[in-house]
Amino acid sequence: MYSYIHWHAFFKANTEDNVRKLLAKFEDVCETKVTQSVFERYWKDSSLYDVGFSTPLNKDEITEAVFSTLVISHKLAYTWEVTGPSISESGIWQFRGLTTNTKVTGIEWIQFRLETDS
Repeated sequence: MYSYIHWHAFFKANTEDNVRKLLAKFEDVCETKVTQSVFERYWKDSSLYDVGFSTPLNKDEITEAVFSTLVISHKLAYTWEVTGPSISESGIWQFRGLTTNTKVTGIEWIQFRLETDS
């Protein structure tokens, strides 16, 4: 089962409220809901927040999960660097993509990760 798409991003924001606004914009553009989020000021660059969050996927088949992830990510950006799929030594399957050119001003860098539920 593939329950979530996991996202890691750097948002250019002055306040935590601005981070929440960017998450809301992400939800609007991608037509999905952020279900879990954590963020903190990025230690290397105080103009950025390091943001982690998940969005629901709930797909049983790997092909459906990959396709749905690509459809959702395409709403955010047209160009992605995609790696995988790969299987770790522990048997967890992963598929990743990353971009620095999104349709949402303020999202400086974002990566998605899809993996089998543990």
